[in-house]
Amino acid sequence: MRFLLLLGVVMLPGCATVPAPSIQTEPESYSQHLQRLTSIKEFSLSGRMAVQTERRGISGSLRWEHAEGSDHFAMYSPLGAQVAEIISGSDGVTLTTSNQKTYAAEDAETLMQQTMGWSLPLTGLADWVLGRPAPGDYDQAGWDAQGRLTGMRQDGWLIEYPTYLTVDGMEMPGKILLKSPKLDLKLVVERWESLTRGQ
Repeated sequence: MRFLLLLGVVMLPGCATVPAPSIQTEPESYSQHLQRLTSIKEFSLSGRMAVQTERRGISGSLRWEHAEGSDHFAMYSPLGAQVAEIISGSDGVTLTTSNQKTYAAEDAETLMQQTMGWSLPLTGLADWVLGRPAPGDYDQAGWDAQGRLTGMRQDGWLIEYPTYLTVDGMEMPGKILLKSPKLDLKLVVERWESLTRGQ
């Protein structure tokens, strides 16, 4: 039985579509907002997530610590028990289950697909969760009057930002919706625990 079942499987409705972005042309305020976001090199957050695949839904909570070149991603069941720990670094990625079985791979997406039967876009997610595009091309972007992204398409994903939070004077996403043909993800950030800016 795949350890996916340990996450507490529930059937979830698909993520609702947010209203269309209010501004379709990149506002000047976006450049200023993006410059502040670009200064963030490390972060940690805690929150809740819901994943809807083609066949089932999964919900739980998470804690994520991100630094340059490394990530520590812990997922918990609805009852609070840790069910997966993903650690990535220069030597590759490991995933440890609740029964202390450890699996390794060169990248997180492959490892999650092999062990859990679904995969999050962790390569781009570290940028998307901050409300900024990952390196590379993106399109169909929209912004609000404060210069914050309301949505965009990148790497086969539709990313939407229904709500923002003010954290240490920064406007940070409070809810992120990611949609692809095979998987929808809703991530609700309950707390930005730290934001470390570079020089």
